Amino acid sequence: MKSSLRALLVIVAIIGILASACKPKAEPVKPDEDTETSTTGENGPIGESAQENKFTCSLTGMAVTDEAEIKYRPIAVMLDNEISARPQSGLSEADIIYEMPVEGNITRYMAIYHHISSEKIGPVRSARPYFIDKALEFGSIYVHCGGSPQALSDIKTLKVDAYNDLTGTPVFWRSTDRKMPHNLYTNTRMMREVSLNKKLENKTAPQYFNFNDDFVIPDGGDGQKIVINYDKRYKVSYIYNKEEKVYYRQINGDNMKDKESKQDIKATNIIVERAGVKVLDKVGRLEIKNIGKNRGYLLTGGKLIEIEWDKSSRSGKTIYKNVKGEEILINKGITWIQVVPEYVKIEFGE
Repeated sequence: MKSSLRALLVIVAIIGILASACKPKAEPVKPDEDTETSTTGENGPIGESAQENKFTCSLTGMAVTDEAEIKYRPIAVMLDNEISARPQSGLSEADIIYEMPVEGNITRYMAIYHHISSEKIGPVRSARPYFIDKALEFGSIYVHCGGSPQALSDIKTLKVDAYNDLTGTPVFWRSTDRKMPHNLYTNTRMMREVSLNKKLENKTAPQYFNFNDDFVIPDGGDGQKIVINYDKRYKVSYIYNKEEKVYYRQINGDNMKDKESKQDIKATNIIVERAGVKVLDKVGRLEIKNIGKNRGYLLTGGKLIEIEWDKSSRSGKTIYKNVKGEEILINKGITWIQVVPEYVKIEFGE
């Protein structure tokens, strides 16, 4: 009897040992996927996010991850805006874009590229003197296909570093899906390769605007919408999106899109420069009075404020001031600059 009880106790002990051995080991507690693993200082987490904001694009105020990206020299590319050239390619990668009138009641763009790469930019079109004046403000390489006699003369006289398709610069190609002259394209990779070979990458982008540290809605009038009536075929609108804090750009009532990415063209800031315009010849070539002072507007955050622009010389930086005479601050992001003849009608609001 005693031996039977002893045997039973041994069996129970063995079963207990086996059960204990088969229990899963306790797993270490895993942090949630969103949990910060970096150390924390007085001002918050010190980790990878802090490193991401170390470098800043001087044209947009936006953070970039690689210091090499902000050491590129700006490139100013002339872009076609005739109906046959729409939609354009590469506008969504530009940091600052200008629109100005040219002969024939049409407008043309000049897009400034700095740290963002673009695989296809165009269609590329010809130079005009007043676009050169703006490109000089950034110390840009100026990219075009031919130009007015005055513009081509200015490029030589002012010793502008320029890539001109008509002189054989190897940064251009013709697409087969559009007819000439609306099918000439370039990209940032080819332009950077040539600029490095020619030793033109010897400058960095200037600090062009003064930026708010955080997104600021200025104390101004209703800036939810603006319509610029350059011509019945060139009616430009900007519509503010409160949730995204950007303006959607429209041409003749339709959202403007990038041909390659199909993305809507958006802007954080819109600057309007009023300017005197004079017709120079029978061809209709224009003189735009962009040296001196005139009035204008800044739209950002759904608000509108009146400004004054001041440019002292062809290469001088355009300074934008509010009605108090203080240089304006803008929000970080893409800026479109609309140079508008004094006779062109501008509408605000709904």
